[in-house]
Amino acid sequence: MTSQPRAVQATLRAVVGLVIVGVAAGAVVLLGNTTLPSVTRAPLAIKTDTTQNTDRTLVCAGSFSELGADSNRPGVAIPTNAPAIVVAGTASDTSTLARAEGGEGLPQVFRAPTKEPLGAAQIQGVKTDALRGLTASACTEPLNEQWVLGGATGLGVSSTLSLGNPGDVPATVQITVFDEKGKVAEGQTAGVLVSPGTEQTISLNGYAPDRARIAVRIVSTGAPVTASMGVAHVTGLDPYAVDTVTRQAEPATKLVVPGVTNVSDHDRGAGDVGEADLFSVLVRVLAPGGEVGTAHVKAIDGKGKSTDLGEVQLAGSGVGELTVEHWPASANAVVIEADVPILAGVMGSAKKGADHDYTWFVPAPTLEAKTPVAVPMVAGGKLVIANTGDSEAEVKLVADGDKPVSVKVPAGAAVVQNAKTNTILTSTGEVTAGVRIASGGDIAGYPVQASDARDGGLLVYPR
Repeated sequence: MTSQPRAVQATLRAVVGLVIVGVAAGAVVLLGNTTLPSVTRAPLAIKTDTTQNTDRTLVCAGSFSELGADSNRPGVAIPTNAPAIVVAGTASDTSTLARAEGGEGLPQVFRAPTKEPLGAAQIQGVKTDALRGLTASACTEPLNEQWVLGGATGLGVSSTLSLGNPGDVPATVQITVFDEKGKVAEGQTAGVLVSPGTEQTISLNGYAPDRARIAVRIVSTGAPVTASMGVAHVTGLDPYAVDTVTRQAEPATKLVVPGVTNVSDHDRGAGDVGEADLFSVLVRVLAPGGEVGTAHVKAIDGKGKSTDLGEVQLAGSGVGELTVEHWPASANAVVIEADVPILAGVMGSAKKGADHDYTWFVPAPTLEAKTPVAVPMVAGGKLVIANTGDSEAEVKLVADGDKPVSVKVPAGAAVVQNAKTNTILTSTGEVTAGVRIASGGDIAGYPVQASDARDGGLLVYPR
């Protein structure tokens, strides 16, 4: 009789189990189709300053180097005399870069905490058997990608590229040249190894000979580098010009080139639209992405008057050029606006008697409002401050031990101001600035570099 109750119990257990499974399955289905209330919490974000205990590094190009100075090594750039270097702000460390040819005027390296304003520039009068003129350039921060635009490799013109590596590891640098027709064939570009703590100077004439216009893209891996272009120009056996071209960081749709001027003691001649300058201002523009577009060019003076200079048509990554037959005498800067990202340079000349020189003025980075910027002023330099905004900017200049000097820059104007060697600039609005030197048959210029572009902000999400 005991077997029947056991069978009944087993049956009941099986039925109960099936009921429980069914209820559980139904609950799962119900929950899967029902929106339950939930509690959400934004992740905790902590902003940390990554620039603490970091330094800003500036590298000066060093002495101007001349191709062909050694007849036994015509492709080697030989350093000339040493440049004069000025520093604004206080450097916490100073060193030099080595170079294969040695000589005086080695490239200088300056470092300071990122939060401290620091600027440096160099100027050099060049006079050799073949060359004469004046060069000046800004000392710049190492980058992994940058551009230089200016110069040529045609008859009588030699252009060099100097690459400096202040880091502790080697840099492999890829050089790509663009000319008036576009990107030069891949077979004519190359990689250059720059050892740590050294500078290398190479001839661009060897990479892209017989080009009327050139621009160079520099991309480095392993370590960031600095880059500058040296230009030496002769006509026949006579010196014509020397220049050191400061690099540009990246393309933009609006560029401001402060400091542009064009001076001569000779009478003007006849041009297509009236009087023409003996030596024309040249504006070169490159859309490196290869887009089709138009760049509009105008000059601005100290009172806010603008003069349309013309347009440059852009296509196929070719370096376009605009010849300005008559430069407005009161103008102090060039503004270039395009419908595609561009790079640019503006060549101004100086002529007195038998002496002639030119320089490539380059776009200046934006100086942010209320941010102290170190302005290195070389001997004989004039500070040019441009304001392309819609309202007046008040700029304060403070030099060591002097009372602050206030400069009002009208909207759409570029004013010229005297400044001392070690000057700190602060503005109520965004401006750009450059330094120009024009005396007799000599001319040079360079852009004022912005404070470190990194804001140092990093968001950290702890678990």
